[in-house]
Amino acid sequence: MSLEQAILDVLSRSELPLKAAEIAKLVKPAVGRAATPKAVAAALDALAASSTLNCIIAGTRSKPLPLYTPHSPETVAAALVKLWVHAAKKEQQAVKLKAKLPLSLQPLFETALDHLVATGAAFVLPGGKRLIYARKPQPSELLDATLKRSLQKVLQAVNSVRTPPATLDDLFAWLDAAPPPAPPVESVSLPEEADLRAWYDLDRIRSSTMMIPIPRTFARYQAWAAERGEVADSQVLRSLIETLYNNGHLLLEPCERPQDLPDHERALLVPMSLGPPGYSWCWIS
Repeated sequence: MSLEQAILDVLSRSELPLKAAEIAKLVKPAVGRAATPKAVAAALDALAASSTLNCIIAGTRSKPLPLYTPHSPETVAAALVKLWVHAAKKEQQAVKLKAKLPLSLQPLFETALDHLVATGAAFVLPGGKRLIYARKPQPSELLDATLKRSLQKVLQAVNSVRTPPATLDDLFAWLDAAPPPAPPVESVSLPEEADLRAWYDLDRIRSSTMMIPIPRTFARYQAWAAERGEVADSQVLRSLIETLYNNGHLLLEPCERPQDLPDHERALLVPMSLGPPGYSWCWIS
């Protein structure tokens, strides 16, 4: 293996950029005596000049420190920010993290942070200081010593009339408790004219008249929706029948006393052009 190939192999396995001295130490087992500091430095300069490697200048202006990586500057910025956030024992201020990046990477800080948040590798608490955590904190973890003392005073006040008395741990457990899962949203089935015709034909066989009560059709609609793992909506059926009536595809028979109907049947009545709303219907053949 050549020195250049060994360098590229080492750097491809590192998310972070490395100093020339670190690279020389890592490639030595593969190339032996060829990994002299001078030879490694020359190889790195050649690879950077050909754009095979990116050279990132860290350190200070008086003491610049070249770092080498095959990764894009955006990837390197995200890797560095992730390293610092996860290595810290407490939350970090965004402005201070940005200042730790090499000058050439600082314009990429927001992009790097957005990537870490999107992939779950960091959590940003909004506010003036924009605190960055390695994970989303529990609500109780956001309470500092001053707030905890204030809460303790509140508990002392209310515990005089509370049985059993509450503790800070009880309060923290309540704050951190996950809310119950939201009930699944049931999908409303949307029948078409062909479905309405099929239901009409089934009910017409057992009916002594051409007119079928809309509540009976709604029962067909409910069964059809349940088979599909969905729900029926009275207003969906009412709107479909009203549209077909207005377009001249079906006839409606009015309900003379809609006030005598139960609420669920009254909700199915379809307005007619004249007179009371329609209760029964049939197709115009």
